[in-house]
Amino acid sequence: MRYLVLALLVGCSAPERIASNAGDIRTLAESSRSRFMDHDDPAGVAEQAAIIEKAAAISVDATLVDPTSPAWQGTLELALWAGLAIALCVILWQTGLGAMLRGLVGWIPQRQRSAAKLLREAVDNPDKIREAAAAVRTADPMISAAWKG
Repeated sequence: MRYLVLALLVGCSAPERIASNAGDIRTLAESSRSRFMDHDDPAGVAEQAAIIEKAAAISVDATLVDPTSPAWQGTLELALWAGLAIALCVILWQTGLGAMLRGLVGWIPQRQRSAAKLLREAVDNPDKIREAAAAVRTADPMISAAWKG
């Protein structure tokens, strides 16, 4: 399990890992073969030579392996991107940049448009001040809470 997580984090493909491991096996076998030669053990030398040949064959065959991603990897990647997009939207909204971007795009909610219309009418006709205040309070819950407090 630990190696699976490490492989996911490192991100190298299966053929690269196979070739790397085959190279490590070959290096170890060459070292072991030299020790067998020092001890004058022809059977050990022959065995290590066979291991070296098989490791070389594995390195060659690793180039023929087609690295495919598991089916769940695409879903996980999509979920991570979606989570990142949602987190970005939340951060923009909470910092106040969302309202600024809305204003730049020109999108003003209907409640706030109607409140602004009533405020314009209240400026022209002072009898409509109560209606304008009520519209502003319904358009923005924060103003309504501050009004009550």
